[in-house]
Amino acid sequence: MPADLEAASVSISDAGGLRVEWQPGGHVSDYDADWLRGHRGGASDRSHCGPAPAMWGAELSKAMPGADYGDVTGSDDALMTWLRLLRDFGVAVLRGTPREPLSVLALAGLIGPARATNFGEHFDVVSKPDPNSNAYTALGLPCHTDLPNWERPPDYQLLHCLENDAEGGDSVLVDGFRAADELRRREPAAYRLLTRFPIDFRFQDDESDIRFRAPTVALDEAGAVAEVRFNFAVMDAISAPPERVGALCRALRAFAVVIRDPALECHYRLNPGELLIFDNRRVLHGRAAFDPSTGRRHLQGCYVDRDQLLSRIRVLERSASLQ
Repeated sequence: MPADLEAASVSISDAGGLRVEWQPGGHVSDYDADWLRGHRGGASDRSHCGPAPAMWGAELSKAMPGADYGDVTGSDDALMTWLRLLRDFGVAVLRGTPREPLSVLALAGLIGPARATNFGEHFDVVSKPDPNSNAYTALGLPCHTDLPNWERPPDYQLLHCLENDAEGGDSVLVDGFRAADELRRREPAAYRLLTRFPIDFRFQDDESDIRFRAPTVALDEAGAVAEVRFNFAVMDAISAPPERVGALCRALRAFAVVIRDPALECHYRLNPGELLIFDNRRVLHGRAAFDPSTGRRHLQGCYVDRDQLLSRIRVLERSASLQ
């Protein structure tokens, strides 16, 4: 490739595209107009990951995005619509799914292969003795994101309800992007601190010791919120200069207050045969305490990567455009 390569001439081709003749060498490149439009880019361009997120709060309790399993598995258009809802809202439900154990892995296959973690390829959310996570108890769980102690936390989490007869245990969901925006509006100094200074996260048990440092709120190149890491259960001691520790603690508390604002909480009770899937790097999830003596509650879960979701949507869109 010549170091002094430049465009000798630029014109519109007969097909309506852009034609460039390069010098030296005389090579001619033709660029399709649609291709150029799709790659016009810029720092704020989100064309690689879809439209801007659809923010939500408590109103989603009565309007959970979702679809029926039979429709999604029987029609590429229905599958594409459901996956777009999941991409845009960060959460969606699938109703009428098979209730056999490990169906969650087959359901993940609607998007792509499951991603394994230190909890395995899949996990069972049941109350059990000697748990290595509060998820495996009957305790209520404050809203959090999973595995912020990983360098790259899982993207989407699937929770498949096999049984849910116990009293309590309703799911609680909070749009972390909306919460971060609320924090920026209410406590701008706290917001700036949580976007700039990393927090230590660590999970350890008999077989694992996984730790990572990262800001609570990560921004993309355009300054928009791209990720939230919030989980007091795996937050390690704060490693920061002494004069900054107090401010970080107050900022984390301020964010916790926003996250627990009832106006931001979506409450949803999973019924047997329903699959709840949400963006773990955007949506915080928790649950109310439940009483295992009143019935059995059994969810099975796994994770899938965002790359697989976006790829699946693009392939379906491409197929639809050819019909």
